[in-house]
Amino acid sequence: MANPILGYLDNQRISINEVSKKSGVAVSTLDNAVKKSIESWSIRTLDAFALALNEKPGDLLNKLQPNPYTLNIKDGKQTIQGVYIPDKEMYQQIRSAVEDNHLEGWNPTSKDVKFLLKNALNPNPKDMERIDRIWNEGR
Repeated sequence: MANPILGYLDNQRISINEVSKKSGVAVSTLDNAVKKSIESWSIRTLDAFALALNEKPGDLLNKLQPNPYTLNIKDGKQTIQGVYIPDKEMYQQIRSAVEDNHLEGWNPTSKDVKFLLKNALNPNPKDMERIDRIWNEGR
């Protein structure tokens, strides 16, 4: 598997030699780094690539190693992100809300699902009043 830094450098039209010149890190060090996984790089190597690409090292690392997100819903166990929802109807309602918002770009964590469950079990009276007001406006 090719190291993603090579594609990124190629897209930016930057060579390993240019990275070396800008950073002061030897070409051989950089060549060795691109043959290995990003996890094995030293901070000095990451900094060299980031400098040449005008990126912050952390931002570059995030681009090269995106953290994959998985929406984990298990209907048979009635869990969303590992959170068990005992009531079947409530599970379906929360599941629908989570899926709809996930399609809009929200990546809920188990903490988010726990928050939804807590508020479904014990709704805030002020929130309920606001919802009623919104529904009754214009009627």
